[in-house]
Amino acid sequence: MNITEDFIAQFTGNPSAVTNGRQLASKGSFVSLNINREGDLLFGNCAGSGKTPYACSVDFSDAVKPIPRCSCPSRQIPCKHTVGLLFCKLQGKKFTEADVPEDIAGKRNKIQQREEKKAEKEKAAVEGREIPEDPRKAAANAKTKNTAVLKKCRVQLEGISLAEKILHNLILIGLHSMDRKNQELYTNQVKELGNYYIEGIQTSLNAVILSAVEAQKGSGGQDFTETIGNVNYLYALLKKSRGHTENKIAFYEELAARFKENVVPDADGNGDAAETDTAKAVREARLHSSIEEQMGYVWKLAELLEEGFFVKDAELMQVGFEVIEDEASRQFIDEGIWICLTNGQIYRTQNLRPFKALKHIHADDSLFSFLRIGMLYVYPGDNPSRVRWDACEYRTLSAEDLEKARASGAGDFAEVIKAVKNQIRSPLACKNPVFALKADRFMVSREAVYGTSGEEVVYVFDGKGTGIPLKLINFGCLVRELSREQAEGNTLIVRFAQDMKTDILSAYPLAMITREQVLRFTY
Repeated sequence: MNITEDFIAQFTGNPSAVTNGRQLASKGSFVSLNINREGDLLFGNCAGSGKTPYACSVDFSDAVKPIPRCSCPSRQIPCKHTVGLLFCKLQGKKFTEADVPEDIAGKRNKIQQREEKKAEKEKAAVEGREIPEDPRKAAANAKTKNTAVLKKCRVQLEGISLAEKILHNLILIGLHSMDRKNQELYTNQVKELGNYYIEGIQTSLNAVILSAVEAQKGSGGQDFTETIGNVNYLYALLKKSRGHTENKIAFYEELAARFKENVVPDADGNGDAAETDTAKAVREARLHSSIEEQMGYVWKLAELLEEGFFVKDAELMQVGFEVIEDEASRQFIDEGIWICLTNGQIYRTQNLRPFKALKHIHADDSLFSFLRIGMLYVYPGDNPSRVRWDACEYRTLSAEDLEKARASGAGDFAEVIKAVKNQIRSPLACKNPVFALKADRFMVSREAVYGTSGEEVVYVFDGKGTGIPLKLINFGCLVRELSREQAEGNTLIVRFAQDMKTDILSAYPLAMITREQVLRFTY
């Protein structure tokens, strides 16, 4: 148990909770302070606004993932009382040794049982075997799940039809007609989509409306380029979502009929060994594209594990971090870009913080440590794929780590450009793939290269002379300040983007990995 100011700030993720917790500790609000014999549980009672003090604790039985608990009504986790408990320990206040409270002991046992089951599932997934399950129980669970999924799919199909009508009417009146009155009208209609399990489609419709409103305000004249791009994406999403959902309904209706005939499905959901064409279409779309997530589905880690979407013993280092304010979905997105030293892939993490619940959700931050993760879960989708994990180990980056990261850079830019174009060609693909480039040299030019005209542009070149123009926005301008030793022969992490007006493909620098350090341009 190593409690420091930095640990408390990282653990809390909320500056106001840190401040309030420190005040509680400093003014002596804690009626009792206790620690168990093993020294991995802090617990006590803190005076609050009511007659009865709040019972709070921080459980370090899993040192990687401490668990805060409190009897106060606050929805913020950790609350100021548990943070105050940590500050009491940091400030050296006396903690009396005591037995673990019964309620916490019971919760510890349940957690241990869950972790044991989870570990067994992970082991089985890695070994490619199934955990035996009672056939009758499995059949009953499958039947219940089938009924629930079928009901949800039918509701989704109704929502898709409603979204198609809203988009049709919006296009019919013309994007230029999106005044305040129409914006309010369509925004209220889009709110109704929240009842149909298609949050992704709802967000995309909001993006169309917001971009149309912004286009009206253009100082240099109305420019609907971005709005047209959003409309094209939404149209493709609705078309793909309808086909996918109709296939799922047909598939699960077929399963429902088999259940009535008392045919127990196998692992693929069929009563016989062969998959039907419908089952294959559903499975391919679900597992090898991001259509489910784009519609608004939230994958469970157990599902990713079951389908084999994981990397065992992954080693990660963060090479970029950004907080995105997304008005369309009404939330902040804390996005981290990571390079995996285990397989050389680049991944992203996303922490979603809705505007209306900011104070209740832990905010992510830049991380400069090396992570070792026992089980890294990878979501279906394009480069960069999204990842999550339950627990990890931290340590300082070493020269060996940096050398591994440098070695992951692609030395043939022509192949990278080809891969980027193949990805962004699809209307539903991620339009901003991230790649590691082995930079042979940089050059500043005013010539009209790759469609640019007259303005000064920085290019990064590979050893074959293929160059990629860089967009030096925000801290990306620091690329100009790199020395030759820092720039040449090292690995540049970039995010690609294609300008919708000029069709020019360029890259935004995220980080430069040298033998000595990671120079980050987003953090």
